[in-house]
Parts: sequence; structure tokens; C-alpha cells
Amino acid sequence: MVAVSRHRFTLLVLVGVAGLAVGVVGLVADAAVLGLAAGVLAMVAAMLGASLVGPHTAARADADLLAAEVRRLHEARTEPASSGAVDVTTGLLDSTLLEPLLLQRVAAARRQLHPVSLVLVRIDGIEGFAAHDREHALGALGAVLRKTLREADGAFRADDVTVAALLENTSEAGAVWATERLRGLLHSSPAGEGITVSAGVACYPSHALDADELILRAAHALDDAMVRGRDHVVVAQVD
Repeated sequence: MVAVSRHRFTLLVLVGVAGLAVGVVGLVADAAVLGLAAGVLAMVAAMLGASLVGPHTAARADADLLAAEVRRLHEARTEPASSGAVDVTTGLLDSTLLEPLLLQRVAAARRQLHPVSLVLVRIDGIEGFAAHDREHALGALGAVLRKTLREADGAFRADDVTVAALLENTSEAGAVWATERLRGLLHSSPAGEGITVSAGVACYPSHALDADELILRAAHALDDAMVRGRDHVVVAQVD
């Protein structure tokens, strides 16, 4: 890519010099044809310049967008729970932020040709917990999940009994590893004593090509994990 850019730059300089020379000759000789030729060469130089700058500008725009998104995610995590951006019980981002951030991450992954994974996690048997026990269990799961993920990742309360992890630039294998690490940390945490979880993993583009399908595949994988019993991780099926 660097070599191509250098060749384009050299050609841009040569075309520009040629256009300048033709323009000067046309001015001295008062020749309209030479003036027209100089204009054509100038247009070619401009097109070469645009092709040289365009890819770098697009790449920088993607990088700036990702950096701004990471800053927003970090600010939302550090805001007080009363701000509405963070769920009070789990300490995770509110469910309303999951879909828009997932749409952004999948769009960025499509442009940059890298994977992004979604993991849905549910505490086994939580539907039968008393209200106080349910809040305690969700709080313990949220605390461990926040410690497990990287700053660029997202952790959300997806619904009343489910949490979600959005893993940036993470393949299927990396998402499974992160989920297993979450389970291990939860088992070893005093607050998580006696708590087990089931999880469903789906990855773009391995299992889905858009955000809606990614959520659906992860949800189906979670259902499969729960059918198998307690403490299972299931990866979405590939059609």
C-alpha cells in the first residue's frame, strides 16, 4: 500500500510539472490548444491527488469514529448510576444502549473487515429467586463481567434476567474464551458463590451478517445452553 501511494505521488508531481510547463508555453505562444492541454493535465493531477488522499482520509475517519465511541462507552461506565445510562442493579450499561452500539460495531466491523461477537448470559434458575437474591446475583454477575472485559468492549443488562457482552474485534474462539473466563471468575468470587450461568455466543460474520441476526443467533444459542442444563456455553450454529 505504501509503495502504491509513493508511485501515485511521483506520478502526481510529474503530471503537475508537465501541466505547468504546457501552460507556460501556451501563455508565451498565445496558443489556446496548449492552454486547454494544461487544464486537462491539471484535472488529471487533481484526480490523482484525490485517489491518494481518499483512502487515508477514510481510514482516519473510521479511527476517529471508533475512538469517539470508546470514549462515550467509558464515560457511560463512569457516570453515576442515577444518570440513566447505567443499570442500578448490575452496574452495566442500560439495555437501551445495546442495539445502537451493536449497530455501530457491526457497521465498523464490516468496513474494517474484523469480527465482533455478542455473548448473552443468564443466571441459571434466576426466575425462581426471591427478589433480594435475584438482585444480589445480578449484581455479582455484573461486577465480574465488568472486570472480565476490555475497555473497548461493552457490557449491558439486556433484560430483566439476561446480561450481554459486546466484544470488539473478537472471533468466535475469543468470545468463548472470554465467556469461560467469566464463569471461572464468578465461581471463585465470594459474591458469586453458588451462582452458575448459561451463555450463548454469536459472531459477525461467522454466524450473522447484521445486528438483528446477531442478536437472534446469540439468543437461540442461549436457549440451547439452558436446555442442556446448568453452566453451559453454546456457540451459534452455522447454516
